[in-house]
Amino acid sequence: MTPRPRSVEAAPGALPRVGIVNLMPHAEQYEKWLTPQLAAAWPFEPQWLRISTRRYHLDDPEHIAANYLTYKEATAQAPLDGLIVSGAAVEHLPFEEVRFLAELDDMVQATAAQGAPILGLCWGALGVGHLLFGLPARIHATKVSGMYPTERLVDDGPIAAAVDDRFWTTHSRFAGFDDDALDASGTVRAVARAAGPAGTVIAESRDHQVVMHIGHPEYTAHRLVDEYRRDRARGVDGVPAPAHVDLDHPVNQWRSHSLAFFASWIRLVHDRAPAR
Repeated sequence: MTPRPRSVEAAPGALPRVGIVNLMPHAEQYEKWLTPQLAAAWPFEPQWLRISTRRYHLDDPEHIAANYLTYKEATAQAPLDGLIVSGAAVEHLPFEEVRFLAELDDMVQATAAQGAPILGLCWGALGVGHLLFGLPARIHATKVSGMYPTERLVDDGPIAAAVDDRFWTTHSRFAGFDDDALDASGTVRAVARAAGPAGTVIAESRDHQVVMHIGHPEYTAHRLVDEYRRDRARGVDGVPAPAHVDLDHPVNQWRSHSLAFFASWIRLVHDRAPAR
């Protein structure tokens, strides 16, 4: 997969390489969600990354073997120019109980040390914030699920300059940032927040290298409904109906935000990638 806009062409071999650490259940399904959201971005070479200790038992092993590399394999010849860390179904766990955290830490620290941009999504945002800045996560008794109107707090920087003053974001999680700890960190700032339980939605390091989006901008319109019905069928406690979502006729009101957000982050990768 090489997302490229209609109007931009690049010489072969000149594209920046972005590693995508896919921690989501049903890895192939996640690929189909994320790929269209990168369609408006400048061209780049994506490399799906796997955790060596994960079995990927919900996926076709031939697909994983053919399309995924470990971080060590992906960087054997050259470093990556950017790193995306997906969400994961572990937000209910303390960080020290996440079995793949040490391997993810190696990837994140190595990418940060070379100055390449890092993007964390949903739990990936919490994991990146914890590993690089020591940010704590706040676990919620009730799931934050639904669409929430979100306010941009700052207007400088590559991400803030690309998103609207007010926009919808979609969430499906039992954990979030501790807003007070984030504001007191001195190394990270909130870029956008939503009222109510969603809290800080987008945060970034002061030098803009690290971006953390606690939502799921890559989700489809029906995904929130599917997760709600799945959780109810499993008898999961603390799962309200997704806010601002019609369960029978869900509508995607965050697509334009998603396209602008991902495009602006990929532009950051281009801007910071070394000349080849």
